[in-house]
Amino acid sequence: MFTDVTFYQLPSSEFSARREELLAKLPDNTVSVLFAGVAPVASLDESYPFLPNRNFFYLSGIEQEDSVLVLIKHGASYAGDSDSEEFTGNEARLYIYPREPEKEKWTGRRLSVEEAEAISGVTDVRVLSSFEKDLEELLESDYNFAWDESDMSHQRHNLEQRLEKSDRFDAVTDISGFLTMLRMVKSPLEVEAVTRAIQVTEEALEVLQTKIYPGISEREIYAILESEMIRRGSFFQGFKTIVAGGENTLCLHYPTPVAIIHEGEMVQIDMGARAAGYSADISRAYAVSADGKRNSRQQALFELICECKKTALETIRPGSTISKVNEETRKTAAAGLRELGVIPRSEADPLEAVKKYYWHNTLHHLGLDVHDVCEREKDFEAGNVFAVEPGIYIPEWGFGFRVEDDVLVTENGSRYLSHPQK
Repeated sequence: MFTDVTFYQLPSSEFSARREELLAKLPDNTVSVLFAGVAPVASLDESYPFLPNRNFFYLSGIEQEDSVLVLIKHGASYAGDSDSEEFTGNEARLYIYPREPEKEKWTGRRLSVEEAEAISGVTDVRVLSSFEKDLEELLESDYNFAWDESDMSHQRHNLEQRLEKSDRFDAVTDISGFLTMLRMVKSPLEVEAVTRAIQVTEEALEVLQTKIYPGISEREIYAILESEMIRRGSFFQGFKTIVAGGENTLCLHYPTPVAIIHEGEMVQIDMGARAAGYSADISRAYAVSADGKRNSRQQALFELICECKKTALETIRPGSTISKVNEETRKTAAAGLRELGVIPRSEADPLEAVKKYYWHNTLHHLGLDVHDVCEREKDFEAGNVFAVEPGIYIPEWGFGFRVEDDVLVTENGSRYLSHPQK
């Protein structure tokens, strides 16, 4: 199978619906301003790859630097510009750079007004140079302002400085909390995007499994995985792919994949492709051996981690919480480690002792960010998507690992979006 997500994107109706959902939560006569941001500077003449502010993208689908989205919720008595009839709807304006052939010779083609409208569903697309004049008019109006306070861009800080000079700064609304709540519950189209990202990730892993051999290097595995994801249109992954062999598996976010992986060692892989902006997050642990089989300790740990995943899946349902899932899976891990002799049977408090081996949370929200925005202790509801990653690390054995899959909360429980490792 070959999943190609190069040109895959969500329809404009999805972004239009999100804007209406947000505006419904805001009071009348409110102007919300969101910024795409710019790529961070890497050196004098080079920048890091650009990815738009996630909340800006969530509401627009636009992935072009410096773009601005302005949402206006008018009062019921607002009269539209086109005629004298009362206009009670909401207004969206999108500001983008104009097409400039000379600049595009150097930095690539920009979106046309028509393309930006087709992607975002915003019918009022304006050139970026008009934003300052329009902003001045809005600042002089009686409208209150709102912004995404989680946005750390200089554009948002510039707006903050300007509002501080006005008499309305204390009344500015932070919309980041509203957007967090909206993003936590995925629509069917969002679930489909995550599923496509999963497909790309799993296909890359399938290719890799035919190429693992004793003596392979971490960097060679890394190169294979990155290449296979890029071939399928995932040019920027949800996070940097982790490849760790042998004792390096005891480092959760092992940064530099260069070591040789020897016969009998395990390799930990943690990776996630992107599709239409949405990330997968999958971890696999493979035995690097001539026959591809795990030794007795590796198999025992793998089976225990699978038991932890089973416990997690049984606990993930509407009304449950992250804390509850953590609590139940740690109980399973503690019982299993006692059976394996890692935690002595004489240990008075196995749930405390298990913390030495079970280091991180069992799950996290997944979406536009691999660790997606959330209210951590909010009860689960249908439409939440989680990366479920129980992991056990045993320094005394010289290795440890996690096995991670992506899960959707349903009306009555939960189900896998990915295909669990066997």
